[in-house]
Amino acid sequence: MNKPSSKFIMYTSFIIVLALIFIYLFTSRKEKELRFPDVVSSPDMNSLVESGQTLHIELNEKRLAKRDSVIISYDNKRVNPANFKYELNTQNLSLGYQKVTISVYTGSKVKVIDLPFFITSDITPIPLNFTKLANIPHDSKSYTQGFEISGGMLYESAGQYNESTIRKLNYKTGKIIKSVLLAGEYFAEGLTIMQGKVYQLTWKEATCFIYDQDLNLVKKTSFRSTNGEGWGICNDGKSLIISDGSNKLTYLNPETLAVEKIISVYAGDNEVQYLNELEYVNGFIYANVYTTNQIVKIDATSGKVTGVSDFSALKNENQDGEVLNGIAYNPVSGTFLITGKYWKSMYEVHM
Repeated sequence: MNKPSSKFIMYTSFIIVLALIFIYLFTSRKEKELRFPDVVSSPDMNSLVESGQTLHIELNEKRLAKRDSVIISYDNKRVNPANFKYELNTQNLSLGYQKVTISVYTGSKVKVIDLPFFITSDITPIPLNFTKLANIPHDSKSYTQGFEISGGMLYESAGQYNESTIRKLNYKTGKIIKSVLLAGEYFAEGLTIMQGKVYQLTWKEATCFIYDQDLNLVKKTSFRSTNGEGWGICNDGKSLIISDGSNKLTYLNPETLAVEKIISVYAGDNEVQYLNELEYVNGFIYANVYTTNQIVKIDATSGKVTGVSDFSALKNENQDGEVLNGIAYNPVSGTFLITGKYWKSMYEVHM
């Protein structure tokens, strides 16, 4: 028998190496080709789950049965699904975007698949009627952004570049007691008053002006929101709460303006976008919905909208004005002052 030539051995070795490389690449590619439907049979991505309902997760047993292990994780907690099924109780989950992660292990390799879903409100908002008690003059040149009563005075923030102001008024007559003009590069937005400090947001400048209640500037500082903008602001006595035109409300530390938490706002299954001017009253946040003449009543803890008021009738009395914007609660009378951008009137209402 002839011995194999060195050339034959070299060719054979080369073919074996190529085969091993091919097998490795094929196996790796096959692992990487695992996609969402290969791992998750149900639910679909971005499913809506009503708060308090159970999220039923069923994995693709046919594709996963021969894997070494499959682990489901939520909020850094890991479980091994039984019979490729798992049930997640949503009772204590926050509204809005949530995510479950499925990790599939094969040897030393792991394939991670995300299962995103959204928690929606389990409350159907009810209509909130209002009663008009008084009609009070309002500066029709004021592009109203923030509105709040404190210490028997009405404070108003008005917007537009080169026209933005902060004002102190007699809320019974609408008479301006003091007005401060902001620098032209600032577009003023909402305001709120907490522990003797008046906080005024700006729209795209990420700047918050802090005054005393005589409107003397104490400090100018920056703030953060989910999109970098400032729209409305209120407070619950502990935190500042700001809107940014999305369906998110950001809670800030009043001293440092550091973000404490973010909640999402839902009316039933629907995100409530364009949240604007805010007013906090007894555990609820009343919010103007920009582009509409509606005010929504939001549970400040959960973000669930419990009621909606339609103020189109008041807008009809201000045909030359723009959209409804301005909510000020009077803790003495238990009533609200309501107005809009460039409205000639503000109204005392009960709702």
